[in-house]
Amino acid sequence: MDDFLERIYLDQAKQECEACFEAIKEFNGALERERSKDPFAHATALVHHAAAVSRIFWPPGGRDKHARQRAHRRGEALRKALSVSTDHPVQARTLRDHFEHFDERLDDWAERSKNRNIVRKLLGPRSAIGGDAIQDEDIIHHYDPETKIYAFRGEKFDVQALASGLEDLYAKIAARLAELDRRRFGGDG
Repeated sequence: MDDFLERIYLDQAKQECEACFEAIKEFNGALERERSKDPFAHATALVHHAAAVSRIFWPPGGRDKHARQRAHRRGEALRKALSVSTDHPVQARTLRDHFEHFDERLDDWAERSKNRNIVRKLLGPRSAIGGDAIQDEDIIHHYDPETKIYAFRGEKFDVQALASGLEDLYAKIAARLAELDRRRFGGDG
């Protein structure tokens, strides 16, 4: 991959990371009640933008064999340029998949829920809702600010690990962009 194309992909990843950081800021503000918006809306934005970063470095593929190979080469070249491991926390897109395919997840809940109770959003410890009538799978969106764990129908995701992974990638992207600038323009600039 030439420097010009690398810069384009890295600039896009940088912008998506910045959108993630803004979503985290708004999410935390909503948790602190400084803002009146629903924190889960900001969680959705975070997950969406984090998935966009993930797709740049770990592309899911394309419509045909050529597109898949091209995407794979791109992701591999970018990961190599930044010395990013294949098991990086930003690679995972399962939570985003849950959001993106929410209708299918709701179909699954409708078919499997023992008592057909549903909790759309729970902010706080799981113990805030007790009893046998509500299973973990009945709680669609659950975030515990103490543990920084986001659960979707009982499947747990470490939001802090995602945020730290985004910070790591962002720092590597910024350093690489600075290196590309030095190569392009010479000197320290």
